[in-house]
Amino acid sequence: MTGTTTALERLGTFPPITSSDWRNMFYDQAVPVNENAARMVYDVCWFLVKDEDVALDLTVITFRIALSRFNDHSMPKTSGYSAWLASIASNEAHRKLEDSPLLKPSSALLEDSPDREALYLADTLAEMRADYKLALLLRYRYDAPSKYLSQALDLRPRKVAELLVKARESFAANSSVRPAAFAEVTPPLTKPLPNLVEPYPKKEMKRKVLGYDWLESDFPVIPEREERRARWVTLLLTAIILIVVSVAVTRPWSAERPTLVEQNPVVETIDE
Repeated sequence: MTGTTTALERLGTFPPITSSDWRNMFYDQAVPVNENAARMVYDVCWFLVKDEDVALDLTVITFRIALSRFNDHSMPKTSGYSAWLASIASNEAHRKLEDSPLLKPSSALLEDSPDREALYLADTLAEMRADYKLALLLRYRYDAPSKYLSQALDLRPRKVAELLVKARESFAANSSVRPAAFAEVTPPLTKPLPNLVEPYPKKEMKRKVLGYDWLESDFPVIPEREERRARWVTLLLTAIILIVVSVAVTRPWSAERPTLVEQNPVVETIDE
């Protein structure tokens, strides 16, 4: 496996697979994945779903999608592998939450459990927007550079800075700790992480199966953002239609159109 990097806060220091695994991929064989990358993907999934078994399943799914994208030579540059994996993991976790909402105990119900702090951070994320969650995890748990945030969130650097400010404000409204705490806790893990993953067949990589598209940067689109944008467009069009209809209804209309009547010409008589 690739290296022994453990500084996960430095993204881009390891690819999820080694170059020697390419041959296996083309034959649809299981591919070994980097242990550190697997842990990173698992942590992202756990912070979002708060369930160890589900997070492990999502870790496998994330790598299956990632390897299938590799198979098509559709992938970001090497330095962006980790942020790319985190983005896929975030999307898959939110899809899971939409399909089967998880009812897990709150951190407030745990007294002195070693997982209480991690669960508290996960509780704080629960009510936040998907792009806010991804931005906070990439920035504060993995110290992602701005260029990776820009790729993952599909935003210009200035917009990324604005989004981070809003994400921190949203986090502070529901938490008494700083976002930096994400780098200080370790989500629970009592089962082994996956070390072999098979790519999805090409027919399963279609949009109707995955449920979302890919950006030109090969990072996945955040479905929530597209849905929110569609709602705004729908509301705007609805408002325009209502305004047009209201103007048409309230405009005064005359029963009959006025017509111009020519006066009778004056006939002058000349006395003979």
